[in-house]
Amino acid sequence: MAHELAEQLAGLASRVNNLAVNHTGDDSRTFFDLQNQLIDLSEKAILADLDNEAASYGKALDGLNAAIKFIGEAEDSIANVSQAIQLITKAVGLAEKAIGAAAKV
Repeated sequence: MAHELAEQLAGLASRVNNLAVNHTGDDSRTFFDLQNQLIDLSEKAILADLDNEAASYGKALDGLNAAIKFIGEAEDSIANVSQAIQLITKAVGLAEKAIGAAAKV
């Protein structure tokens, strides 16, 4: 199902929002920026004609799942903020590639 990417993006955005409100300063602002990117990508993924068989689609899902797994439910602050930001940023980049590839077809 090609809309799994949109659902995972929205799910990660929700978790990132939790991180943003549970942190302060630059970390909080970074999480809010990433959340906005994830929401934007989720909307684009809904509108895109995504190919769930494409390698870029699978890589995007893998990146999202890795970030979600690392963050967990994000009900509290997270100990390794830099690794969380790194994983989320990587997931954003992979999702952008998958959505961009769909737009070129």
